[in-house]
Amino acid sequence: MQSQADNNQNELKKKAAGQLTDFMQDCGISQRQGKRLLEIGFKNGLFLDECRKAGLDAVGLEINPVYVSNVQAAFPSLDVRLYDGGRFPFNDASFDFIVSFQVLEHVDSVSQIIEESLRLLKPGGIMCHICPNYRSFYEGHFNVVWLPFLNKSLGRIYLKMLGKYKPVYENINLVKPKGITSVLKRHEKELELISLGKKEFKAKFNSEQINKVNNKFLRCMLMLLHKYSIIRNTFLLLTCWSGFYYPITIICKKTSKECKALI
Repeated sequence: MQSQADNNQNELKKKAAGQLTDFMQDCGISQRQGKRLLEIGFKNGLFLDECRKAGLDAVGLEINPVYVSNVQAAFPSLDVRLYDGGRFPFNDASFDFIVSFQVLEHVDSVSQIIEESLRLLKPGGIMCHICPNYRSFYEGHFNVVWLPFLNKSLGRIYLKMLGKYKPVYENINLVKPKGITSVLKRHEKELELISLGKKEFKAKFNSEQINKVNNKFLRCMLMLLHKYSIIRNTFLLLTCWSGFYYPITIICKKTSKECKALI
């Protein structure tokens, strides 16, 4: 009989494999053998390991030394590196793909991550950053129904009223589509925006994905909306139009032949 720890590890491996499949499909990638991929914030290393097994030349960056040590012990063959949160320690145009999962809400500067990703991408390379949408109705770090128009101060008050506030909130960026669009617009001559997550949200609005929502109230509401096609279609239309979809899925392709040095 498998232990709970084994079951949890198997679930994490399944999640990592699903992330790779979704990344390839969402980005329209058909050729992956020998392509070089960078994951920013690799945590347990399972996504990188799935990439390696799939034939990708996978490299990971992590700011947490404990994660680096753990992954080096568990996956000695993986190329994982500790960095200081500043400029990425790689040469310009050295990666075909750059990905991150639930990282942008934790970084000092979202703009810096986008700019560094752009610098490291080869012409035609793709970046894919997935993060929470704080214009949506869910906050996964605290497992609460979120209010889309909350700013940092009001969010703090809201969490305290719910008895859910923790100091870690102060280090979270309330990432919203409008802010991401503003960052990307600065590089519109070098980046082709493929998606911010609307079409992915529509495609994955199914019972399997809804069952993964940890908040019971929100999960029941979404199941109810999904049950009737007319209500479901109206909900999806309004949610995407208003920017309430979840999560944000930034998919961009580098279009320029050369990328100037970014500060």
